Amino acid sequence: MQRIASQITLLFLSLIPSIALAENSAPEDYLANKPLVLEVRYCECLATKTDGAPSDLLPSFLRESSLLKVSVSSKDNGFASSSELAIGYELKPVAGSPDQFQFNYAGNHTTSNGNSAGNGELLLVQGQWVNLFGSQHETQTGGSQHSNVAVRLAKPGGS
Repeated sequence: MQRIASQITLLFLSLIPSIALAENSAPEDYLANKPLVLEVRYCECLATKTDGAPSDLLPSFLRESSLLKVSVSSKDNGFASSSELAIGYELKPVAGSPDQFQFNYAGNHTTSNGNSAGNGELLLVQGQWVNLFGSQHETQTGGSQHSNVAVRLAKPGGS
């Protein structure tokens, strides 16, 4: 009986560090092995001015869009999704340019008007937003409805 009680006590004591660590951890604690964050913003709204560059996102897009963050390494590939967005990606550093990366992607954004999809390859500069793909639908009242997906590569904390 005493042996069983000792084993139960040892089991309980061995679990205490795990319980204590679990209570004190935050999601950001798991970024240590991947020093960059791929930020993906998506919205049923306009991302850039009609005549604007793909990297000149409108402040309204940044305010209204949903944000999906994925921890990544400088050379990485993976998949991320939410209920409205799915994106697969491959990231490779550009030799001699520590803040530039080749970015290959394929994505699908589900909206109230259907789906918007895109795929391609582009140069991603760390800290700079790029509008990846989107769509525009004319409404019956003569207006337009937009959907857009944009990405940037940042260090944890947002730069």
